[in-house]
Amino acid sequence: MPKIDCFQFIHPIRAMNISVEETTFHSTKVTTMDLAKGKGESVTTPVDSHKSHTSSLRSGTGPSDLKNNRRNPSDLEIHTNDSPNTTISDDPETLTKTPSAPLHTVFTRHQRTFIVIMITLGSFFSPLSGQIYFPAIPDIAKDYDTTTGRINLTITTYMILQGLAPTIMGTFGDTTGRRPAYIVTFAIYFAANIGLATQKSYAALLVLRCIQSAGSSGTIALGYGVISDIATPAERGKYLGPAAAGIMLAPAIGPTIGGLLAQYLGWRSIFWFLAIISGSYVVVYALFMPETSRKVVGDGSIPPSDWWVMSPFQYWSARGEKKRAIQQGRGSEIDDEKKAQELAKKRKFQFPNPMTSVVILREKDACIVICFIALGMLVLMALLASLPTLFGEVYGFNTFKVGLCYLPVGGAAIFAAFLNGKLMDWNYRRWAKKLNLPLEKKRSTNLRDFPIEKVRLQPVFIFAPLVAATYIPFGWVLQKRVNLAVPLILEFIMAYCQVSCSNSLSSLLVDLFPEKPSTVTAASSLVRCWVAGAGTAVIAYMLDGMGWGWCYTFLGIIFVLATSLLWVEYKWGMNWREERQQREERKKAQE
Repeated sequence: MPKIDCFQFIHPIRAMNISVEETTFHSTKVTTMDLAKGKGESVTTPVDSHKSHTSSLRSGTGPSDLKNNRRNPSDLEIHTNDSPNTTISDDPETLTKTPSAPLHTVFTRHQRTFIVIMITLGSFFSPLSGQIYFPAIPDIAKDYDTTTGRINLTITTYMILQGLAPTIMGTFGDTTGRRPAYIVTFAIYFAANIGLATQKSYAALLVLRCIQSAGSSGTIALGYGVISDIATPAERGKYLGPAAAGIMLAPAIGPTIGGLLAQYLGWRSIFWFLAIISGSYVVVYALFMPETSRKVVGDGSIPPSDWWVMSPFQYWSARGEKKRAIQQGRGSEIDDEKKAQELAKKRKFQFPNPMTSVVILREKDACIVICFIALGMLVLMALLASLPTLFGEVYGFNTFKVGLCYLPVGGAAIFAAFLNGKLMDWNYRRWAKKLNLPLEKKRSTNLRDFPIEKVRLQPVFIFAPLVAATYIPFGWVLQKRVNLAVPLILEFIMAYCQVSCSNSLSSLLVDLFPEKPSTVTAASSLVRCWVAGAGTAVIAYMLDGMGWGWCYTFLGIIFVLATSLLWVEYKWGMNWREERQQREERKKAQE
């Protein structure tokens, strides 16, 4: 019986007739169980043999049947970092692995919880600032002695900048660090709110709303970048859900807050409120939020080399640890400083270029996913923008009561954020078990040969038809003046399904472009906001020209037809991803 190199078993292997063999590597015994019998086979390899065999594994040496097994983009395998300390079980229910692959992040569970809370709150400001403004539009038009149409123009310009700003700040965050980008955006946002609360002309209102949008909108792209920094694909849904909840909750509760403030304190109090909460947020962020960018701190174990990237809390912690290391004679901190300097050399400051995000749209898989996200946001924003007019006419509601009708959307966003996050992680585990592949929750995982497109899109194929099924009848039930509970229930179901679709697709984008998550999210924000802005601008004319029922029917049918694009991504997306990675590898080899 030939000797078997046990390192070939790091990946799952089809049943082979191999009997018990004892092989010695550097005076260490390795036992290979009978794989053909399926009796809980396991492979245990020694630590001291790693150096001598890792290179042969990567080059594909070993038995000819394994060596000639050329990787195909359609092969459903996970190739994790090569590991000498590996235990694999063939039972999908008890599939475990103890790899020596590096941890994805050293941040503790409590630290990651704090980070997710901060980015969730940060992502809350951009959509909140856009929607909180709606109830005050008649009052502002009256104060400036102008039409509501001119005031609505400030909403359009806000959404234009809401799409453009992330393409700048997202690139800035990917190349320089998350903390500097966050602090710059909130400084701009805070100053704009002060100006909006004190300005006294329409021109100033228009300009400052643009600046306000530019300041707050980059936080969404930066937030998705932070999630990519601290979470592996196997647990990304759990962390992405709360962040997405802030984005979708704000449009629902914004009009309620704005209506209360405008009715009892005047419309200027809206901007004072935003200034106070954003100022409080940025103080907490600047003091305690750590830098997470992997280009700056690696897995989080390397202190930033630049003082302006490091938080005060992070600085004092690193300083205290360094003193203790000197006292105890440890030299690891010197190594950390060298690593930080090496990262700083690789990380060159680049002036933010919006075209970096736009270029991503040339990729077929990114373009399909982003277009569907944009269409989903168009459908949702068209409904939200029309609620004041429709509910006011049908049920005779005032501004405050109309604001309360947005709450089902907010509740749906919260439920979808957490429940769909668990669904995403469960589906990831299900596919790993189905393919008998090792499941990595805490360590870096290469998704190159894993069908991540299928994993993320399967829930979307369930929720997308439900969006259309609840959206199409919405206009008809309002035309019939049915009980208020009916449209509110339709709102809730539609919003839940739409937010679930958006979360799954946004996570897929980060999986497709793990090296530049903020940049690809910025590209998504650009298309999403501009398409939604156009829909918000024309929805009133569509309702008048087509009628309420046919207007929502038309948009619902378009949404259903667009689902066919996702089937294209489902079938060919993995091949496109492999082609892109091969192209990037050739480009790096030529440099």
